[in-house]
Amino acid sequence: MRADGVRSKDFMKLQKNDVIDFYDGRRIGCGVVLEVNDRRLRLLTEQGKEVSISSNRVLTSGPMPSFPVSGSRDEQVNVLREIFNRREHIKESIDLAELWEVVGSETRKIEAQDLSELLFGRNQDLDHLSALLRAVFEDRIYFKIRPDGIEVPTQERIEQAFIQRDKELARAQLISRSAELLRRLKSGLDVKPEDAPEGLISMLEEAALSGSDWKTFKSVREIFSEAGLPPDWNPFNVLVRLGVWSEHENLKLRAERIPIEFSPEAIAEATDQASKPLPEPQADLTHLDAITIDAVTTRDVDDALSITRDGPDLTVGIHITDVAHYVEQDSLLDREIRERATSIYLPDMTIPMLPAILSEDAASLIAGKLRPAVSVIATFGPDLDLKHHTIVCSRIEIRERLSYEEVDERVGMKGAPEALMFEVAEALRKKRIEAGALIFKDPEISVHLSENGDIEVTRRDRESPSQIVVSELMILANHLFATFLKEKGIPGIFRSQPPPLEKIALGDEDDPVLSYRARRAMARGELSTRPAPHATLGLSAYTTATSPLRRYVDLIIQRQIKAVLMGAPPPVDEKQMEAILSEISFRLERASLMERERQRYFLLRYLESRKTQPFEAVVLYHFPRFYLVQITELGFNVALGNTVGGSLRPYDRVIIRIEKIDPREDKLTVSLGRAL
Repeated sequence: MRADGVRSKDFMKLQKNDVIDFYDGRRIGCGVVLEVNDRRLRLLTEQGKEVSISSNRVLTSGPMPSFPVSGSRDEQVNVLREIFNRREHIKESIDLAELWEVVGSETRKIEAQDLSELLFGRNQDLDHLSALLRAVFEDRIYFKIRPDGIEVPTQERIEQAFIQRDKELARAQLISRSAELLRRLKSGLDVKPEDAPEGLISMLEEAALSGSDWKTFKSVREIFSEAGLPPDWNPFNVLVRLGVWSEHENLKLRAERIPIEFSPEAIAEATDQASKPLPEPQADLTHLDAITIDAVTTRDVDDALSITRDGPDLTVGIHITDVAHYVEQDSLLDREIRERATSIYLPDMTIPMLPAILSEDAASLIAGKLRPAVSVIATFGPDLDLKHHTIVCSRIEIRERLSYEEVDERVGMKGAPEALMFEVAEALRKKRIEAGALIFKDPEISVHLSENGDIEVTRRDRESPSQIVVSELMILANHLFATFLKEKGIPGIFRSQPPPLEKIALGDEDDPVLSYRARRAMARGELSTRPAPHATLGLSAYTTATSPLRRYVDLIIQRQIKAVLMGAPPPVDEKQMEAILSEISFRLERASLMERERQRYFLLRYLESRKTQPFEAVVLYHFPRFYLVQITELGFNVALGNTVGGSLRPYDRVIIRIEKIDPREDKLTVSLGRAL
C-alpha cells in the first residue's frame, strides 16, 4: 500500500511523527505517532487524547511535512482535526457504487492505491487514500478492506449485503424505538400495546417463554439495557405491565402451542353435523326416567342414568351420548379433535375437545331433548349381583338434570330411584374392594378463578352418595364395554395397572398418610391396545367410553362398539389403533400435567394471599433431609425442612408458616411453627 509517500501498515515502516488513520471502534480516527514500541504505538488523536494501540489497527500511515511536530499540543490537535475534517469532506464526495461499476466486472481484488488513483487520478495523496478507505469502511457494501488489498464483491454479494444492511438497520431502529417505549413505561406513563413497534411484542413473548434464560435473547437484552430497566424487570412482567398478558398468563399453554380456538372449517363441519337427523335406534328408551348428575357449572353432559324395578330385580341404564353420530371417522373435524385428544380443565379456563355447538348443545344430554345414545342395560338380582346385561344403540330423552347435592338429598328418600341407584353402586363397590380395588377417601380439591379474579378453593367429598353412584356406574359401564371388545376380539384402547408394590388396605375414613403410602406403592397405569387387569379398580379389563364429548379415546371406543352392534366391521383395525394410541398418548400426558401444574400454580397464589397466616398440616413421610407434610384444608403437599432433629413422625399434626413463596417459579418454603 504505497503511492506518493503513502506507507503500508508494515510495522517496520511505521515511524515517529507519521500521521495515521486507525480503527477506533466503529469509526476511523486520526492521530500522530508519538512513539513506536514493541509493535504498539503511542498516539495523539484529533480528540486531544493520548492512546496506545496495536499496530494492527493502523489503516493508513505516512509523513506529512507540514505537520507541526515541534509545535504545542494544542497546535498539533488543531492540525489533526483539520486533517480529519478534510478527509471526511473528501469522503462525502465519493460514489462507491459508480466506482464499483468501473471495476466490478474486471476484478475481484485491487490494491488500495490503484483504486484511489482510478478515482482521483495521479495527483491523489494520503488524504485521498484515507478518505477512500473511510468510505469503504463505513459502507461495507461495494468494497471490503482486507489485509492484502481491497476486495471487490460480485453483484450477487452486493445484493445480499443490501438485504443484510436493511435487516441490521431495521433491527437497530426496533431496538431504539423499543427502548424508548420501555423508558416511558418505566416512568409510569400511559403506554398501550398498540404503541409498541412492530415485532417487539412477539420478541418479548418468545423471550418470556424461556423463563430465567430470557437473557440469551440478544435483542431483548439490548433493548432492556438501552432502556435502563432495573434488574427485577423481565419480559414476562413487561408484558403484564403493557397489558398484553395477565399476571396469571399460562406460559406452558403458549409454549406447547395448544390450540384454544377451533378452525373455521371445523366449526363449519360441526355446525353442519349438529343438524343431522337422529339415527334409527336399536332400542327406543325414551320411556325411561333418565336423569343426569353433574356439577351445576357443567355444560358438556355426556352420561345419564335410569333405574327400573322388574319384580325382585333392578335394571340400571347407563346411557352415553352418541358423539360418533356427529363426528365422522377421519373427517376434518375428527382430525382436529384428535390433535386435542382431550378437553383440558384449568382453574381459569376450559379448552374443549369438541366445538360448543356439539359438546354443549346437539350432542349434550339436555333435559327434554331427544338424543342418540349407546346404552348399557344391566339387570341385578335381589342380592344385587349382576345377572345379565346388554349394550344397544338407543334413543333417550332426559327427564331431569340433577346436581350432586340434589341427588344426595334424594338418596335419603326410601324407594326413590336415586336411593336404588345408590344401593346398586354400594354393592358394585363392595365387590371391587373384595377383588383388590383401592378406594381413596381423600377429598377432591377444586380451584377456580372467578370472573372478578378471586381464587376460589373448594373441597368436595369423593364419598358422597351422589359421587359413589356416578363413579361406580361409570366404572361398571367402562368395564362392560371393555369386556365386549375383549370377547369379540375388537381392537380398542384399554387401561390397565399391575398390582401395587406392597399391600395396603385403605380405611373407611379419609387418611392422608395411608393415601400417600398407597399412591407410592401403586404401579404406573398403562394405555394399551391389549386388554389386561386393572388392579387398582379390581377389574379384569377396563376401557373408557363414558366421556366421548371430552376424551378422544372414548369416542374411538364408541365407534368400534357401535359398528359391531350395527353389524358392520369396526372402523379401526389393530395396526391403526396402535398408531392412534401412539399419536395421542403424549397429548394426554401433556394435558394431565398441565392440569396439575396449573392447579398447583393457583393454589400457590392462594397461599401467597394468606402468607401471613399459620396453616395446620399433617406429617406424611420423613425423608432424610425433610418432612413431607400436607396442608390439611387444601390437601396440598409441601416439604418442611428437617430442623427439629427427626422428632416428627407420620400422623403428627403441626402448625407451619410460609417463609418464601413464588408461584411463578413454583417455589414454596415453609417453617415449623409448633407441633400440635
